[in-house]
Amino acid sequence: MSSIHFPESFVKMIMALQGNFTRPSFRHFQVVLSAILLGSPKKTLTAGIRLTDLTGHFSNVHRFLGLYKWELTRLVGDLLSLLCKVLPLGEEPVFALDDTLVPKYGPHIFGRGTHFDHAARPNRPKYIQGHNWVVLGLMHYCDLFSKWLCFPLLAQLFIPEKILKEDLPFRSRIQMAVEMMTQLKAMVNKRIILVADGLYAKKALVRHCIAEDISFVSRLRIDACLYKRVRQPRHRGRGRPRKYGKRMSAPKELAKDPEGFVAYRLKLYGKQRTILVKRIEAMWKPAGQPIQVLIVRFDDDHPLACFFSTDLSLSVERIVRVVAARVSIETLFSDLKVHLGMNQWQCRTEEAVVRSVPLTCVATTLLMLWSLIEARQQAPEFWDVHPWETQKTNPSVLDMMHQLKAKCISAQIFHILQKEGIQREKYQEIERILKRAA
Repeated sequence: MSSIHFPESFVKMIMALQGNFTRPSFRHFQVVLSAILLGSPKKTLTAGIRLTDLTGHFSNVHRFLGLYKWELTRLVGDLLSLLCKVLPLGEEPVFALDDTLVPKYGPHIFGRGTHFDHAARPNRPKYIQGHNWVVLGLMHYCDLFSKWLCFPLLAQLFIPEKILKEDLPFRSRIQMAVEMMTQLKAMVNKRIILVADGLYAKKALVRHCIAEDISFVSRLRIDACLYKRVRQPRHRGRGRPRKYGKRMSAPKELAKDPEGFVAYRLKLYGKQRTILVKRIEAMWKPAGQPIQVLIVRFDDDHPLACFFSTDLSLSVERIVRVVAARVSIETLFSDLKVHLGMNQWQCRTEEAVVRSVPLTCVATTLLMLWSLIEARQQAPEFWDVHPWETQKTNPSVLDMMHQLKAKCISAQIFHILQKEGIQREKYQEIERILKRAA
């Protein structure tokens, strides 16, 4: 079908997803993967078509994105099953939830709206015209790379109510998060830890996680309204019993008292750090039950931070590590936009737009998983370390893409040379030349 020959280890992963497509659709799915992972200069469908030798009309690839019938949820479920087979997830896998903005300038693009950019720099506009994607990813600490990796799985497009069509119901980002957690819970037969930004620490999502036995970890406002736990009296009187006790001081006031802070030595953000943590248990109305609150002092350069967990049994070390590891999804967003073409999709119709970024997430997860499998077999020579990169201990997403491209070129050349009887001893030198070309 294609002039692109993926490495054998990468082909095995793709074949695990073949059951979600018909035979023609599966060929188009490979074209989309080629566009995202190997396309140049832009990660568009036409870039993938240029890399392949299609037997039908090129418009069939565009129809695959917007018209062909295949279920995205089933595809993500099989991808998650593949991750579970390769990665040691443990008893409580950790998932990260966040959203990101993608600028779009076409006036007729579905779902394009005006969004406030909370992370805008001082010299950048505060509002962006484009898409807002809510993304859920699996976080895994890779001992081989000595860092946290975030494998993107689910992605949904948030559309502001003002621009929504009359026949479509409005869904807030919290409602989308609840729906995504419902889908995830049906795929994972384990207890889950969900870590999210403070924007998602809302009543609907928090109580949904509590009802589904999901440990929810997030940031808490330093002026949050907390209450003491109520001790039920032996003899119940008239009226409804109290659920919340006396109001406590806000976390920023509790932090002024040095008593109760305990020092912890943890590896956070790639470095060993000593932090001071005060742990308290309190009632919080959005949760409707006791939560554990951590008041954290990192150092003098960082302001006071406050986090919470709906699971009282989670250790302080576990909560702080998970909160610090959430930065991996922020790094993922940067890689998706800069290297994997998340902001380069040229889609306009509803079905095509809704499927575009989720396919980018699927391709990214396949790339990272393949890189991890290959590194286990070939480390540390798997990626190129330049002489000036004295402190580099793990590959970036760009390194993974370059390595996959080099392996694809090698597979294609060797497929041709084997028919000519070229000696195997020359392959190493040919691979070195091809790697430079990639």
